[in-house]
Amino acid sequence: MTLFASSHKQPLRLALFDFDGTLCDSAEQIVGAIKKAGNDIGLTNIQDEQARQSIGQGLHHFALKLTNNDSAKANEFFDAYKRNFRAGVDSNGIYVSPLFEGAQEAVISLVEDGWFTGIVTNKGRAGLNHLLQTHGIGHLFDLTFTVDEKQPKPSPEMIIDAVKDCGVELSKTVLIGDTIYDAQCASNAGISFVGVGWGYNSAEMLIQYGARMIVNDFSQLNIILSEIISENI
Repeated sequence: MTLFASSHKQPLRLALFDFDGTLCDSAEQIVGAIKKAGNDIGLTNIQDEQARQSIGQGLHHFALKLTNNDSAKANEFFDAYKRNFRAGVDSNGIYVSPLFEGAQEAVISLVEDGWFTGIVTNKGRAGLNHLLQTHGIGHLFDLTFTVDEKQPKPSPEMIIDAVKDCGVELSKTVLIGDTIYDAQCASNAGISFVGVGWGYNSAEMLIQYGARMIVNDFSQLNIILSEIISENI
């Protein structure tokens, strides 16, 4: 956990963000790494769309699906993925997944407006830290939880622990994400969920799974979150 909460932030409101597909357009990098890991262990038939749809559920879950619940083979795939990722991070000229347009400005706006901000992601710690450092945005978040420290979404553990750490009520906490796993996580934790229209699951699917609103532009986010918190009072 990384916690940078400051005492001047009042009233206490918490905006939690998913990372891949919400703040960061990671699809190209993740899909490439998944297919390369598959090739390394003899799984050569992984399709781009199959890999893309796996984003958000956590690599362990996807590995088990790929291997028909063969835990040894799944671990082999997972190790290959991590090995390839680390090799890419250490190499020069690596493709860096870009932030979505307006993402950084939206988080800055929330921070300036007194919100606590955090990231709850099924991404691993090494991958998250690499991109936060590369984009220079790590300081904008009061806390960050990854699948390496907490149970993966849709388990509510990340949200429950974030709420406790920040001392914020559930009714004043919102999760912003792009997949049904985010929506289910928010529902399991008892908080509001806002879907984004540019991620890895459709807006229609996110609404079906309980999204209060769908944001189609980051410039809308601060107003929408404030409205949801006001409605929850």
